[in-house]
This record gives sequence, structure tokens and C-alpha cells, in this order.
Amino acid sequence: MTGRSTATILVILLASAPPAYSQEGIPPPVQLPIPTLEEAPPPIQFVEEDPAPVQGAIPAPFDAYPPQDVMTPFDTFPPQAEAPAPAAPSAFTGLEAESLPAEIAEDEGPLVPEGFRLGPAPVSDVGILRGLLGLDDFLSRRGLRSFGWVESGYTGSSTGAGLLSVAPRLNRFGDYYLVNQIGLTLSKPLEQDRFNVGFNVRYFAGADAAAGQPKGGIGSGNSYQLFNHDFRDLNISAHLPVLTEGGVDFKIGRMNTIIGYNGYLSPYRPFYSSDYQFWYLQDGAFTGFLFDFHITDRLNVWSGMTLGANTFFVNRSARSYCYIGQIDYWLTEDRKTRLTASVYAGPDALFSAPGMGGTFDTMVEMRIQRNWTERFTQIIQSNIGWDSNTPVGTRGSGAYGVYTIGLFHLTPHFDFNARGEWFKDVGGVRTGFAADYAEATVGINWHPTKWLEIRPEVRGDFASQPAYGGGTDGGHYKQLTSVISTLIKF
Repeated sequence: MTGRSTATILVILLASAPPAYSQEGIPPPVQLPIPTLEEAPPPIQFVEEDPAPVQGAIPAPFDAYPPQDVMTPFDTFPPQAEAPAPAAPSAFTGLEAESLPAEIAEDEGPLVPEGFRLGPAPVSDVGILRGLLGLDDFLSRRGLRSFGWVESGYTGSSTGAGLLSVAPRLNRFGDYYLVNQIGLTLSKPLEQDRFNVGFNVRYFAGADAAAGQPKGGIGSGNSYQLFNHDFRDLNISAHLPVLTEGGVDFKIGRMNTIIGYNGYLSPYRPFYSSDYQFWYLQDGAFTGFLFDFHITDRLNVWSGMTLGANTFFVNRSARSYCYIGQIDYWLTEDRKTRLTASVYAGPDALFSAPGMGGTFDTMVEMRIQRNWTERFTQIIQSNIGWDSNTPVGTRGSGAYGVYTIGLFHLTPHFDFNARGEWFKDVGGVRTGFAADYAEATVGINWHPTKWLEIRPEVRGDFASQPAYGGGTDGGHYKQLTSVISTLIKF
């Protein structure tokens, strides 16, 4: 072999050999076989241990997150926290603060302001009085609540000045400024998760206390129509964790009724004036007892007994033992639609016009509340009542009506409210006039702060008989009233 042939062979061998690494360079990579599924090592098991920390050691990335039982390449890293379970709806969810249902819910449990939607602040959430007196901590530690309010207003009437006939109520004086209510409350609402005892003391004074003075009340000896005082609530209550998961609430003493959408007390009604059903077919307050069965978180059943229409620990008559009951049901979990059915029956359960009373009153109520949006709520309510053995007979004693209320929360501080109603008193047993009635009311509620509401209102009333008038100016088929009222909550 010649030298040229040898050189050629060496060049070919060098060109086909793998590249060389110097000792000072990076060592060649180690070639490892790729394991099959059968040969793959098991996933790393994380064992909870507490090894002694090493000085200056840097924690492994996994230390920042609690390991799962097994971490695989498909696990999200870091692990995602589970979404919290939605809270159970409170008794307030879906209710308007200025309504009788909200007042009842407020008496039965701790206040949850988030349960109320837009609109005026609940009066019990204002707290100016207890704050000024430095009683917040003292009351909250004992599960107590204290608050109050003052309402006053002026009513101008097209039918003259003085005490108005039939309507409106409670602002029943034409061309007159009234101090309607000065209210104070001290209560211990019930806790719904264990056996406990509560109470409610609600005192109020003013022209409305004179209009609703109970038989046997502390102001019953005073006939002055412009100012009186009364205990609207004076009762004790208990939550009994029995029968159902929600348990049963029991209340005994003097208390507000459960019937109707509009409350008697100013912070629990959206209008200054009241509807016909409220005044002529509902007993605003009574002495007796009530059971509230929490069947589910959407279904409540009430059942109880009263001593007759508007009494203060005495009977309205010798045999005035009356039954009262109600069913409240939210159709869906989102609490947009609430159905209510009520019955009230017994001797002297309701008031009648002078000389027109019978022996046994019966009243049935049907109501639907629909929360169309967070800014608009509508209520439709109908009450039907009759009385046995009246001077015009049982059929002539019939009275019934229907109304709808629309509550529009235009802004967080401004509401527009409207009400339309038809009411028929067949034989004049309730109003004193055998007539058909109709009313239309519009008003606004400006609540720039939690403690102040300004509520102007315009109302038109119409009757098939000359039922309206003030003082000596009677005999009108129609009546226009305009009002301005102020509600201060503290």
C-alpha cells in the first residue's frame, strides 16, 4: 500500500467517526433506554413528614402547596381551590325592607342586610341611637337590638279639612300636619340553629297610635284623635329545634298581625297612606299566640289564636277566640316569586261599621310577590271577607278587593312607587257605605342616607256613593289628596 492510499483511508475513517470531546469540555451525554409502560416507575408518593430543616436550604416548589394523595403530570399545578358552597338563603332574601313580611322576618332572626335588595335601609340596620349611647357592643354581645323612628307628614285634601270619611288611612285628617309615629324597639331576635328564647317590646306614640288604640291598651282611656300611645308588640318567643330541620318558632303576647303586605308601622310600608284592604279587612295587631313551622327553607306555615280584633291582653268580647293561619311559599330557590295564603276567622275578628256587626267574621287572603328584577318588585293581593248574621245578612256583609303595587328602585337613593286598587263593600258593613271604591296612588321615596326618607304622594279616590268628605264638607264621590311625609330612622 502506498503512502497516498494510507492517507486516503485515514481521511475516510476520521470523517465517519463521532465528534470528539476534550477533557476540559462537557462530557458526552449518557444514553438511557426509554422505559416501556411495564417498566415505568410508579408515581411519586408524597408522605407527610416533618424532617429537620437544613440551614439555608431552599424549599422545594411543592412545599408551597399541600400535596394531594398522588400528583400526576395531568394535575393542575398549583392545585385549584374548590369554590365555596353557596350560602343558604336567609329569611330576608327576596323581601323588600318596607313591608310586613320583612318586619316578621326581622323579628324572627338576626338581621342580614345583604338579604335586602335595593331600596331604603332596614330601620333596624341604622343604629344611630345605640351608637350615640355607646350601646353597640353591650347589645350585640347579648343578642339584643334597639332602634327607633319618627314619622310626620301633611295631607292636603280636595274634600275639605278635618277628619276624612272612609279614606285615606292612616293620614286621615285633611289639610293637617300630623306627627304620626314616634317608635322605639328593644328586642332579642331568635337564633335559628338551637333552642333559645327571645322577646320584642315595641312602643309607639302619635296620631297612628290613637287610630289603632287597642281595647285594654295603656292609652285606651284617652279619646284624643291626634295623639296617643300604645305597645304595638309586647311578647316573648322561643325557637324549638323540633319536627323539621328548620324547627318551630313560638310567640305569645301582644303582636303585629301576619296578614297583609303593608305593615302598620311606618318603616314597614312603602306608602304614607294605606289601602282599603289594610284598614277594613285586616286586624293590624292582636293578643294571642302563634306557631311558625319552618317546613323547608322556602315553605313556612303559621297557625295560632287571637282574642279578637286589636286587644291588649283582654278579649274583644266574651267569646272572641279566633283562629289565624298562613302559608308562605317561595316557588324557586332564587326567591323571585312568593305565594301567600291566609285565613282569619272567629267572633269579632274584624271591625265593622257602627251597628253593622255580626256574630262570626271570616277573611281569606291571597297574595303573590314577584321580583321581576333587582330594581322592580310587584305585589298583587286580594282579601275577601264576610260576617254572619249582620243587619244586612251574611251575603250583604261581603267585602272584597284586589290591588297591585309596583316598587321601582330607579337609583340606590330614589324609588318610584305606584298602587292601584278596587274594593267593594256590598252592604256597607265595613265602611258604612254600600259602595264600590277605587284608588290610584303614585309616590316617590328619596332616601339620601340610611336614616332619612322623604315620601311625597298623590292619591285619587273614587266611589259609587258620596262616601268622602272632611268635617262638615261631606258627600263627595271623588277625592284628591296630596301629601309630603318624612321618616327619620335612628
